[in-house]
Amino acid sequence: MVLALNYNMHGINIRSENAAKPHTMPSRYLCEYIRSIEKNGHALDFGCGKLRYSDELISKFDEVTFLDSKRQLEREQIIRGIKTKIIDYVPRYYKNANTVAFEDVDKIIGGYDFILCSNVLSAVPCRDTIDKIVLSIKRLLKSGGEALIVNQYKSSYFKKYETGRKHLYGYIYKNSKSVSYYGLLDELAVQEICSSHGLEILKSWSKAGSSYVTVGSCNAI
Repeated sequence: MVLALNYNMHGINIRSENAAKPHTMPSRYLCEYIRSIEKNGHALDFGCGKLRYSDELISKFDEVTFLDSKRQLEREQIIRGIKTKIIDYVPRYYKNANTVAFEDVDKIIGGYDFILCSNVLSAVPCRDTIDKIVLSIKRLLKSGGEALIVNQYKSSYFKKYETGRKHLYGYIYKNSKSVSYYGLLDELAVQEICSSHGLEILKSWSKAGSSYVTVGSCNAI
């Protein structure tokens, strides 16, 4: 999952949608975690990417909102083996689900019992956008609601990117085809980001090179 926006950093264009992984590459651990959640009601997939965890969320919650950039929601791509658009796929295959563009996040009224934000912050090379994401999560959580923020920060896969340009929480890496940003956000980094924006840290842990931080909003709806 990744919030698909374009960024211009140091005169370089970074298209974050290139980091979105297909549904065939989920984290088994995260799938099991979603299934084990005691909460129900309304869920928000904040940075839904290619709907990698959509089936788990749909099976678990009464209503699900899938949020990403307009570009990600409206571009034609392969979604769960079908060439389509997310804005077309969701209403066709999922009852009680809808899509919202990140550009319209401030228009969302009401709150969510559970918010998933998986591998989103690590793909955002802009501090202002990170701030907006975290503040939006804070605003959209219901009283007693919980958000799970996941970021992969450790992998032998990342070694080559460390030869790139240091930026924010990670590196900007350029190859012959594209330019990418990889932020390495461990538990402490995510806790600091969330705490600085008034979110309550409920629990944090690491698993297989990914950080997991659950948060609640002190000023929840």
